Amino acid sequence: MLAKVVERQNLAVDTARDGAEAIERLDHDGYSLIILDLMMPKVDGFAVLRYMKEHHPEMIGCTIIASAVPEMEIQKKFDGHVFRIHAKPFDISQLIQDIRICAESN
Repeated sequence: MLAKVVERQNLAVDTARDGAEAIERLDHDGYSLIILDLMMPKVDGFAVLRYMKEHHPEMIGCTIIASAVPEMEIQKKFDGHVFRIHAKPFDISQLIQDIRICAESN
């Protein structure tokens, strides 16, 4: 659903079914922005963040976390600085605004 909303903003979108696919795509495709859910099958979003921090640290600052995981828990489990954290249910207009800000800064 979120991919469709972002596509309607005339932004290119790519999706991954799970964390393992997300990691694979990070290694093969260049992204200016990542929207990451933390609760994914196979490999969770925290593992994706750790992978990014080790292999693609430049992408951490261009990552928006959109998750039902409380922000305090995110900060306990991940010590990096992402662009923004949006708690579900999130304000779509604010999320789109942050996507545009982050995408334009790259």
